[in-house]
Amino acid sequence: MLLDAFTGACRNVFGDERIEAVILHGSAHKGGTIPGYSDIDFMVFLTPDAFDEHDKIADDAAIALQKEIGSLPWRKAGFGYPQAYFHDARKLPEWWTGPVPGAYRELYGTLPETALATEEGLRSGACRFLRETLTPRINAMVTNYADSADDQLPRRVRLLGTDLSPAVFSLASLHSGDLLALWARPKLEALTIVEAAYPNARGPALAREFYAACGQLYGTNFDTGLARSTFRTGVAFLRWAADVGRSIE
Repeated sequence: MLLDAFTGACRNVFGDERIEAVILHGSAHKGGTIPGYSDIDFMVFLTPDAFDEHDKIADDAAIALQKEIGSLPWRKAGFGYPQAYFHDARKLPEWWTGPVPGAYRELYGTLPETALATEEGLRSGACRFLRETLTPRINAMVTNYADSADDQLPRRVRLLGTDLSPAVFSLASLHSGDLLALWARPKLEALTIVEAAYPNARGPALAREFYAACGQLYGTNFDTGLARSTFRTGVAFLRWAADVGRSIE
């Protein structure tokens, strides 16, 4: 129901002639969803005329889409919230790595071939994420956390997790041969590779603690004390991952 509703909303807002593909990707498709914590991820590939001069979808389209999907029962289905990214396959960003076969499902249309992941792209993207991207993102997360009210903590912990999972996969990528197969696996399976690669390090255990705590946090009662310690645990893991990234030659 939710997948059909999201696809229908995109078709209503953008029109079939502007949609090249709507895909579901991430844990909602490949497994590893943590009920109440995990979001549900979509990618929407559109023709160039669906974007403005800044390569963003039009304001009116964004507002219209939210109106169509905002009241859908995402949380009742076990997801924290929907997350959608809009792309022109002809102008993909420099950091693009692409959806991995087995980790996505086409809901409408056909994924452009230029958007597909490659081994080389995944490997270079993992190194770049650990070495260059991660530290500034951690710093921004911590700064934004400092002045957060307690009722903002569910969102803050979730947002931290959007960097934690890529960090896990990026670390596993340093020790895996078949990256396309790796990135199609659930995050906890990728974490086992990291644990095996760094058996004496505290970092991998911190990631596992973070995921376990999230499984407790997003139940019926959100514990702000546990949220604070979970955020600290997640930050400690990411700092460790960034240190590993700085050692990459």
